[in-house]
Amino acid sequence: MRFAGATALLYGLLTYLVLQGTEEFLLRRYLGAVVEHAIAQIERPSTDGTTPSTLERVKALAQPPRHGGFLVSGVQVVRLYVRASPDLPAWVASYGPGTHLRFDDGGLVRVVPIMGGGDTLYAVIDGHGILDVDDFEPYALLTLLLIGAAVTALSGAIGGMLARQLAQPLATLTQEVNGHREGPVAFSGAQRGDEVGALSRGFAALVARLSDFLQREREFTRFASHELRTPVAVFKSSLAVLRATDEQPLRERALARMEQSANDMADLVAALLALSRGADDPGQRDDQELDVASILKDLLDRLAPLSMQKELRIEQQLDEHARVWAAPGLGPVLIDNLLRNAVAYADTWIVVRADARGVEIENDVREQPRSSSSTGYGLQIVARICERQGWAFACGRQGGRFSARVAFQPASGS
Repeated sequence: MRFAGATALLYGLLTYLVLQGTEEFLLRRYLGAVVEHAIAQIERPSTDGTTPSTLERVKALAQPPRHGGFLVSGVQVVRLYVRASPDLPAWVASYGPGTHLRFDDGGLVRVVPIMGGGDTLYAVIDGHGILDVDDFEPYALLTLLLIGAAVTALSGAIGGMLARQLAQPLATLTQEVNGHREGPVAFSGAQRGDEVGALSRGFAALVARLSDFLQREREFTRFASHELRTPVAVFKSSLAVLRATDEQPLRERALARMEQSANDMADLVAALLALSRGADDPGQRDDQELDVASILKDLLDRLAPLSMQKELRIEQQLDEHARVWAAPGLGPVLIDNLLRNAVAYADTWIVVRADARGVEIENDVREQPRSSSSTGYGLQIVARICERQGWAFACGRQGGRFSARVAFQPASGS
């Protein structure tokens, strides 16, 4: 609608300019022919031996024949004057040599020196009511109609072509967006510098954020179901002990285990929430200082029954001053997963090292190769925690020895 309105307005303006230009062009051509004819008659030598004045010569001039039939018959189109003409209008005498358009009435004035510069010829066309448009009106209307049809057809063709050019990238982008399922993607048109390129890059960024959110949501569900099993089971078993006995020592131990399980679940929830937040989420870097040696000792004490049952020899090389900054719950969860994996799969011994540079845990393994699923989700959680904190994590088996190392920044570098 807007394009059609603009086209109609442009066409109307073009028609007006064409009409105005055509009228002025015809008048200028006719005025030029009259002036040339008049000068030729005025400056022609007399054949009877007399020397008439310039005014007499002008009065004796005959108008040139009218060709084309576009001037109104019976009307004196051009009025000629010289300096001595008694009826010379004052406003005409104010013009200098040349052709001038009078804006008051649309008249034309042409001033030409004659007689070798001894006099001046003034030719005046009033400009109103001198064109007879009856003869060429049908042709003018037909021409305008043809121009209008051509402009309309051309504007329609250009509009259709522009619409197709604009719609094709959008249709392609729509198909790609509808066909994409999950994961980062680079949609076509991303390299364009126009609005389509900006829209394509915006969709790609949105899909990347959504994919990252879905991945973190899946990890949260998977890690929560894996990590919360142990403390929930301990809590339930301790609750069963409380209900089954009235002995105070047993009840105290059950309450202590329930308290520890509640603390473990609180740390796990805090850690999983920290892992589920994006890089630009508020509180992403809300870290706290952790005593690495103290955490290791506490977790080793809690794993002592299982290590004694397996008759494992545990060597500790701990720096008592080792400190690290991490989000709440991440440090204990990371170290707990490393130690549990070591105790679960060690054959005879475990070595635990910790200082300001990182934590390293080594253990011997049986001869059968360790499968990728044997460690469960423990090492996946460790890798995600290190990724979140910007730490370096490496693990692997060499011969009969398996090692896992986390390198982090000391507290002074936080």
